[in-house]
Amino acid sequence: MLNKLKSFSEEKGYVMIDQLGPSDVREFRSSWNVSARTAPRRMSMVRSFFEYCLSNEWTDRNPARMVKNPKTRDSGDGRNEQKLPFSDDEIKRMYDACTKYGTTFHYKWTGDDLADFISLSIYTGLRISDVALFQADRMQPTGEILIRTTKAGTHVYTWVPEWLQERIRDRAKKHGQFIFGAHRPTTLDIITETWRRRLNALWELCGEWKVKPTPHRFRHSFARIILQRGVSVRDVADLLGNSEQMVRKHYAAWIPERQERLTKILREAFTDKPKPKVVNMPKLG
Repeated sequence: MLNKLKSFSEEKGYVMIDQLGPSDVREFRSSWNVSARTAPRRMSMVRSFFEYCLSNEWTDRNPARMVKNPKTRDSGDGRNEQKLPFSDDEIKRMYDACTKYGTTFHYKWTGDDLADFISLSIYTGLRISDVALFQADRMQPTGEILIRTTKAGTHVYTWVPEWLQERIRDRAKKHGQFIFGAHRPTTLDIITETWRRRLNALWELCGEWKVKPTPHRFRHSFARIILQRGVSVRDVADLLGNSEQMVRKHYAAWIPERQERLTKILREAFTDKPKPKVVNMPKLG
């Protein structure tokens, strides 16, 4: 992004950072040939850069603060596809790909780190930002993990299996309270974008995807797994921090009680309805 901003400034004839104004930032943003979902993440980098310049007194303002992300009816943010959970087979493919991650090039973060990141995402339903900043003291000795606090001040916990508990404790010994490392950049957008890039690199190792993988699909996988095990819609809504109506809308296909209810209704509706006289079909030959 810095190289792109440098090239843009050279074309404009700017030689000082404080020559860039809000209109220039808007023009710079419009020059990107990226999707509507990628553009906001790039803008967060631009804002962070100018905040850094401002803190060092290289400029007296952050021109990117005044530039809002465009809102369109069809923003292309991929929300529809993100409602689809990962299948068990897709999850296995990701774990298998973790063994290949970082073998060609030297990465600070290995496939084991990504496997832990994926596991914590799937088993808790936490968003990518919460997983990236996960602190070990959120987990109780018995394996319950604090996932959110309601407006009434009530704590909501989930639980992870013993093997994942051990992974979290081992990571805490190695990295400290922030089990995925203390991040130097404090901007949340930059932290999550870093993990998105790592996950994208892993997903490329997995081969072709029927539906584009995204970090939010881990959260949907959490909902899918527990709904299929018979957890009530109300409990799932509490865990996700959503309403029951929202859970039914997004995850109806994985709610067993829905199909049972529909089957019962259809059975009762057609039981006493007229039907043809069944005639045995003659055998051929």
